[in-house]
Amino acid sequence: MTGRVFHTSDWHLGRQIGRHHRRDGEFDAVLDEIVEIAADFAPDLIVHSGDLFDGPRPSLDGMRRAAQALRRLGAIAPVVVVAGNHDTPYVLAFLEFVLNDMGTREGDQVRVRFATDARPDRLLVAEYPTKDGELTLRIGALPYLHPNRFTYDFADPALTTATYAERMRTVQADVYRRLTAGRGARDVLVFAAHLFIEGATPSYSERRISLSAEYAAAAGDLPDVAYGALGHIHKPQPVGRAGFPAYYAGSPLQMDFGESGDTKSVVLAEVGPGANPRIELVPLTSGRRLIRLEGTLEEIEQRAGRVGDAWVKAVVNVEASSAFLPETLARMLPKATIVDIEERRPGVAGRVLDREASAGELPDIKDLLCDYLPGRGTTGPALDRVMAAFAHLQAEPDPEDPAPCCEETLLAAAIAGLSLDGVDRSGLLADGTGSEAAR
Repeated sequence: MTGRVFHTSDWHLGRQIGRHHRRDGEFDAVLDEIVEIAADFAPDLIVHSGDLFDGPRPSLDGMRRAAQALRRLGAIAPVVVVAGNHDTPYVLAFLEFVLNDMGTREGDQVRVRFATDARPDRLLVAEYPTKDGELTLRIGALPYLHPNRFTYDFADPALTTATYAERMRTVQADVYRRLTAGRGARDVLVFAAHLFIEGATPSYSERRISLSAEYAAAAGDLPDVAYGALGHIHKPQPVGRAGFPAYYAGSPLQMDFGESGDTKSVVLAEVGPGANPRIELVPLTSGRRLIRLEGTLEEIEQRAGRVGDAWVKAVVNVEASSAFLPETLARMLPKATIVDIEERRPGVAGRVLDREASAGELPDIKDLLCDYLPGRGTTGPALDRVMAAFAHLQAEPDPEDPAPCCEETLLAAAIAGLSLDGVDRSGLLADGTGSEAAR
């Protein structure tokens, strides 16, 4: 007897590559692929382990895309979504209202649940019977806990000043206690969380400030469950102690050039009481590749024929600066989108803005900084660190803002009713089994 868990993560809807949006086909294609794989697998439970959106104020387009994809997954099996560090509880609460309160359900049975609150009395612990009725999948879901805004009610006041790993040990132990309370012989335990586990291999497109050793949870502190569905790291991989079935599903698309070598996937897990889990990582093939081309113009031209339709970052070794470098590369790579060009000359490194691509619009502040700082001696790794810190600051919601979600977005969404390709919002979700056991 086994239960089936389908695990996806880190969609980052709304992600951009430089100034270029990725919504034109890429996200739709990969979400279609995810839904198709889930339908073929016929799981008993679907877990999304965080970072549904790329920022705290998603666009109406991103909200609609998330609602449509989750509605389709919810028609296959019950869905649990964990809040990630890029997500905002206000946005997810609104999305939960749209998917459930505006959809159809029987009593308290809902098809999509969101874990947004880590307080001990509000932790999401829910149970879902398998389709054959032989087992019950019991899941404890832990949203992201920011190291500097750790909102958790500890019984021991000393823990408020303990290290991040020590505090996370206590939190995960609380989740495990709630998972095992009243556990039956046919209950199969699942843990879902958005966090950085020590020893995990990042893709370095994640926020580096959240991947430091000080912000890592100990692998040995993961709850002893049948499957651990983890999010936050974009490279698919197993983590934790040997033989322990905890996996990062990873992001569905290559999100930045730090992921250009990653193969993306979803995780299919078959788990049962006392049985060794069967885990399969199914590759995702949708989306454009991210390719870094480095060398002289002659060397790049030799590789250009193999690039095709891709996002490209070019690092060009030149003897002297050339105003025609963007046009030259564009002719070499007619099907590609060149998002960044860096001239590398002896003793000097600097980026070149693609003026043709930005015609008709002013460069944003990131572009201006990239243009300005190399001329003041900030280049190479130092420039990368400055831009990563600036991106982190831009993405953080204003702590003084009590409602980080844009009110205009929610109002527009409510007025539009989040129309999903003509689907009547009264039929957003199909009925099915799955009930909340406790919080």
